[in-house]
Amino acid sequence: MNKQKSKLIAAVTVGLVCLGMISCKTNYYQVYDVKSNTLTQKDNSLVYENADVRVLYNLWSENGAIGFVFENKTDQDIFIDMGQTFFIKNGAANDYFKNREYSTTTTTNMSLGYSVSNEYLGSEGLWSSKYSVPTEVSPIANLMKGTSKSVIMKEAEFVCIPAKSWKIISEYEISPNFYLTCVKKNDYPKKSVNILSYTESTTPLIFKNRIAYSQTKDGNGLKHIENVFYLSGITNYSKKSAIMKSEIEDCYTGLKQIKYSFKIGGPDKFYKEYTK
Repeated sequence: MNKQKSKLIAAVTVGLVCLGMISCKTNYYQVYDVKSNTLTQKDNSLVYENADVRVLYNLWSENGAIGFVFENKTDQDIFIDMGQTFFIKNGAANDYFKNREYSTTTTTNMSLGYSVSNEYLGSEGLWSSKYSVPTEVSPIANLMKGTSKSVIMKEAEFVCIPAKSWKIISEYEISPNFYLTCVKKNDYPKKSVNILSYTESTTPLIFKNRIAYSQTKDGNGLKHIENVFYLSGITNYSKKSAIMKSEIEDCYTGLKQIKYSFKIGGPDKFYKEYTK
């Protein structure tokens, strides 16, 4: 009987220790800085622009959102040839067009063209500069939320962007390797520490969207855009140094809610969350 009691006590003790370890885990953020020679930062977006189109990015999300907003600046429809549009990571090309049939949650932004307005041309840009925590989906995915439609849809090989309108194109994440230095103060910093820096010639990660478009659906006069990015640095942050807490008061009830936001972030950065 004493042996059984001892075993029970040991099992409970181990369980409590494990529970304590789970509840006391510490969160950290590995943040990846990105540079591009083909885009400029404006209104919290990375922007490429020519006479026909404007392409906007905001990479900030878990694993990096490489989806983009494609704006038609012209007075004629523009067709993106998805069969010749690729996400390319370290030379490996990933197709945007896969000839799929699927039942999806579609949105007005995806299914219709809307006139470009101050929604993303304002001081805050398309994406707010205050990034909420936790960020379970990317800024692009947040924009894509909409009404569920139980309709089988066939993927379009040519996506029409009406004149003076824009659409969201989203498919991939950047998903870099997690970098571990095996130095405790670097991997689990009290505040923050830069662990790696790269130039364009030394970077281990180059990625780009190669976008093909024309003003005719048959592809005559096809043009190509290459929006190229490279990893320029990696910084580890403690939760305390990365996140701030604030109170928001409801204007009718007066009740206060706690809101968590990132102190860090930006259109040229993204992150991975990890624990100690």
